[in-house]
Amino acid sequence: MKILLTCLGLAGLLLLGACSTPPAKPGDAMSVSWGKQQSLLEQIQQWDISGRIAVQTSDTGGQADFSWQQSTSEYRIRLQAPLGAGTTWIEGDVHGVVVRTSSGESLADSDVDSLLYQINGWPLPVSGLYYWVRGIPSPASSHRVTLWHDNAMPEVIEQDGWRIEFRSHNRVNGMMLPRKLFISRLNEEDGQQVDVRLIIRQWEMKDV
Repeated sequence: MKILLTCLGLAGLLLLGACSTPPAKPGDAMSVSWGKQQSLLEQIQQWDISGRIAVQTSDTGGQADFSWQQSTSEYRIRLQAPLGAGTTWIEGDVHGVVVRTSSGESLADSDVDSLLYQINGWPLPVSGLYYWVRGIPSPASSHRVTLWHDNAMPEVIEQDGWRIEFRSHNRVNGMMLPRKLFISRLNEEDGQQVDVRLIIRQWEMKDV
């Protein structure tokens, strides 16, 4: 059984001062300037976030609680499957990534997206999530904003073959940060449907 699927105990898996961050009210951010917000969000490079993630593919699905500790060049993502079914750790830096499970299995690669594709047999855009959890596109490739919220924040971004929908936001330290993200593949000609649902319950920023 594939290593991440073992974590969830299912036939498939999905995979960021402590401040509790309730969703922003509809009128909270009507005066947001996207240019100003994007500049501020790009400066966030260290954080602790936690919540729940769920993945649905063409064949299977699963969910897990997650925590994501990010420093400037290192990260540690912990996935906890329901009902004590197991835990998976994804740890990486500029040199590569290691995936470990509570059963003792371990795999390593130089690229996190490539490693998770080897493990699961379907893509999961962890490198893109580094930017999308902050509500900004990755600077590594082109993108387009196809829909905007009334508060001038992007509602839908398309990038690298993915559609990223920001369903709601939290206000944290004066900034609007994603609370609920729906991520899906734009092209499924290869039959690999992947839908990711990410709910961020808590944000802690360390450098802003």
